[in-house]
Amino acid sequence: MLGAGACARSVSSPLPASVARLESLVLSRPVPGSSTWLLAGRYETTRGEYGVARRPSEEDLPVTMVSFHEAETWCRERHLRLPSLSEWRHVANSGREEFWVAETARNGLSLRLRRALPVGVFERGRTSLGAYDMLGNVREWAKDPSREKYYACGGSYAAREASTAPEEQLELLPEDRAEDVGFRYFADAEAYMLTEVIPWWSELSPEQKDFVQMVVAAWPLEARTALADLLRRQQAPEGFCRMLAQP
Repeated sequence: MLGAGACARSVSSPLPASVARLESLVLSRPVPGSSTWLLAGRYETTRGEYGVARRPSEEDLPVTMVSFHEAETWCRERHLRLPSLSEWRHVANSGREEFWVAETARNGLSLRLRRALPVGVFERGRTSLGAYDMLGNVREWAKDPSREKYYACGGSYAAREASTAPEEQLELLPEDRAEDVGFRYFADAEAYMLTEVIPWWSELSPEQKDFVQMVVAAWPLEARTALADLLRRQQAPEGFCRMLAQP
């Protein structure tokens, strides 16, 4: 699987971590009623990323047994964040009304594995935006800020059913921990680009810039073009905006 530093292994010199992380993100249009374009983890946050893998075989397993506040702190230190419930559902559904995955295309109780698998195993369970495991493997933290309620969303290896419907998410206390609850990081796309990617752009080698272009080319062209227009309004470098919107 591809972690936040995976790009560094694909080019001759390592990329800054915040730039390398683009490879592990998908781009989503705003939640209805919002103007904020979203970046979301392509995979659930792994033990390797979180720094708790005890052996190489654990690197790509999703991290679990972390409270909402612990996950939130980890994200904040990397200029990321946890999603709201509506944002999680929006990305899981790829902007549609509902997302459904067959039992054989996700890690749920019906497979009888009773353990998490490395992230990204189930190709048929991927959303149209390219996010994996949103209805399986482990549940993921989210918050409903309007009601100050906290949820473990999606499905897990310990759950038979999995849905993106809001009423079917598991409500927890923010200090709770569970063996089948982890998290997926999110970010405001415009802000992340302006503060975590663009400041590095002029320092990247041509090879590194080509790699970044290859990574973002996996995002929908319409979404990339809209984000580039937003960045232009913030006086982002024209070369970066053209790269982002290139067909």
